[in-house]
Amino acid sequence: MDKIFSMRVFSRVAETGNFSAVAKYMDCSAGNISRAVVSLEAHLHTRLLQRTTRSVSLTECGERYYHRCKQILAELDAADAEASNAHTLPRGRLRVHAVPDIGLKQLTSTIVEYREAFPAVSVDLKLLPRMPNLVEDEFDVSIVSASSLPDSRNVSKLIGRCERILVAAPDYLARHPIVAVSDLSNHALMQVNSSFDPPSEWPEGASGEVDGGTGLAGHFVVNNMQALRVALLEGAGVGAVPTYSVIDDIRAGRLVQLFPDYPLQNTNVFVVYPSRQYVDAKLKTFVDFLTTSLRQKLDLRIASFTPGRLAQSLAQSSFAASRSLVDAN
Repeated sequence: MDKIFSMRVFSRVAETGNFSAVAKYMDCSAGNISRAVVSLEAHLHTRLLQRTTRSVSLTECGERYYHRCKQILAELDAADAEASNAHTLPRGRLRVHAVPDIGLKQLTSTIVEYREAFPAVSVDLKLLPRMPNLVEDEFDVSIVSASSLPDSRNVSKLIGRCERILVAAPDYLARHPIVAVSDLSNHALMQVNSSFDPPSEWPEGASGEVDGGTGLAGHFVVNNMQALRVALLEGAGVGAVPTYSVIDDIRAGRLVQLFPDYPLQNTNVFVVYPSRQYVDAKLKTFVDFLTTSLRQKLDLRIASFTPGRLAQSLAQSSFAASRSLVDAN
């Protein structure tokens, strides 16, 4: 017995008092309608309707049961409508994971913009260095940066690609001039190590037999882009970073790009979610928002500086740093 169907049939018969009318309304035979009510009565071990050749009326138990059925079916219809609307109306709680080396400023501002566009959606953002199990860890979506993603049953979508560049502080370059790529092996080289990628490759000629073959001198790997940026601004060495993370520092002269003719491997940013089926509106709109707003913020190119401006900026920054050191001495 389909109990929900039988409850709907009984409620309609109780309201109309006519089996044939209910059969026509529910597009099935009068026999099916009658059998549904009989099955429900047999299940409950009680008579719900008094039937005569001229009329159908509720028994005392049937009256009480009808009012309960009406409440239950109304709640069920509301639940169905809410679940169905989840595919068309963005609302509810969205649990978001992101790795720390994603641009926090860019990601946070994108989420704020999303909330302004869809105020019925609340966003719970957690920053974790590892890729979570979306189902077990109860995340709706994950945002990660990597050259590629491992195989999984999750759905992944490429948001954008971030150009990576070599940068250092002007005062560091004034103290430690770097003329050629081969000079990099004599400097404190720093980079972000993603949870999904091995340490990134440096330009050819940057590595070598240093410190008895242990690798790059002063090698510093950190999984937080903000920490790496602070170290670079403090003059700790040369870093390989996404352009978006230091573009303002380059424009302000706090950092200088090195060897623009030696492009590094770009960083891919992916959004990952559990399934393609029955993706609700809050997740769909969030993914769409990331692929437009966040992509624009991350997909910056240092080429926006003309070669002349870039060389002039580097020369001015190095000269200013050198003068400040001379003046200090």
